Amino acid sequence: MKSKLPLLLGLSTVLLATSCAASTESATKSGTTASPVSIVSESSPSQESSATATPAATSKSVSAEDLIPAFSREQTSEDRPEDKVTDSTLKPESFRLLNLMSYASQYVAVNDSDELCLLAWAKSGDQDGTGITNGPNTECQDPAVVKQSGIQLEVTGNSDQPEVVLAMLPPDLTEKIVRTELLKIPGNHEDLRPPVEFKASEDGIVSVAMEVDTARDLGKISFPRPDGTKFTLNLQ
Repeated sequence: MKSKLPLLLGLSTVLLATSCAASTESATKSGTTASPVSIVSESSPSQESSATATPAATSKSVSAEDLIPAFSREQTSEDRPEDKVTDSTLKPESFRLLNLMSYASQYVAVNDSDELCLLAWAKSGDQDGTGITNGPNTECQDPAVVKQSGIQLEVTGNSDQPEVVLAMLPPDLTEKIVRTELLKIPGNHEDLRPPVEFKASEDGIVSVAMEVDTARDLGKISFPRPDGTKFTLNLQ
């Protein structure tokens, strides 16, 4: 009778080899599955950052011409200030007349950074031809800021020079809105050189101007905006 021991040993060897092969295949599959999870996790912050930056990158920019259509027409002799302007950052061909008021002469321009700039000369208001001017003072802002907040500046001087606080209001504040609010100020009117003067440009941009003491006394002036919010002009 032949011994069955060699046969049993052979079967044991086959089963052991099959078990090792199955373990190796399982380990290989497990490794392949884990790798992508790790990569996705590491790339997630980058994806979030890109999504956050997209609105800023695609938002529509605001130009000075969007706010002041006069920039799109040819410059005229009235657009060029009579007094010399020494600020070399302002583009000479961009000067446009904004408003001539009893308190100030106001012009707008664009500088080398494409900011919208307001220039003003304060006027004494004398009606006998002896009036004097003081300035110019200049304030520049990004057009997107001007669209929301306008531009405000103060022309100061010594005791012999006229001083004025003025502002070019945001373009959504119409002359009607401004008139309604300013005429609520006690003693204000629309005659020559009122306490708080206002005037709209050819493009409908409204400017306000007043003496420094008047501005300090008022502190601030608020205007309702068409969208239901409120714009406050701080005069302190």
